[in-house]
Amino acid sequence: MSSKGFQDLASLKELKIYKCPKLTSLPEKDMLRSLGCLYISSCPLLQEECSSDKGREWSKISHIPLVQIDGKRVIPRKSD
Repeated sequence: MSSKGFQDLASLKELKIYKCPKLTSLPEKDMLRSLGCLYISSCPLLQEECSSDKGREWSKISHIPLVQIDGKRVIPRKSD
């Protein structure tokens, strides 16, 4: 998947990524700026990269108000 496919989606509010086992990265943060919800399911490599403690993609999603990975809410955290 190329980030070029996301360049015209500046007003995208919700993104669902499902069953992409080889996907390891997301589009640049600027392309995700308008997202209010991100759902990722059955994407093990991307799940690892979106981890708050070690993931390279965390900085791209940390501003999104609601992020769920495999049904688990990671933003906001349960303690938030």
